[in-house]
Amino acid sequence: MTKLINDYTKSCFMVKRRISELTRMRDSLMKSGNILRVRELDLDRRIELLYEEHGEMQAVIAHLTAYKRRREGIVET
Repeated sequence: MTKLINDYTKSCFMVKRRISELTRMRDSLMKSGNILRVRELDLDRRIELLYEEHGEMQAVIAHLTAYKRRREGIVET
């Protein structure tokens, strides 16, 4: 269970890093006036999807952590 939680946490970190990369790319393209390229790459949608995925992963982590704590409480009793 701990490994699964750690794997999700690592994936969550990687998604946040990718969001940052895409946001920097989008901002750079917008600043240079290359709005067409932003649309071609569909950066807004990709960033939004990554935010949704990040939120879902955080929910899974919270659920797994709560389950693990409940299980540990049962074992200790």
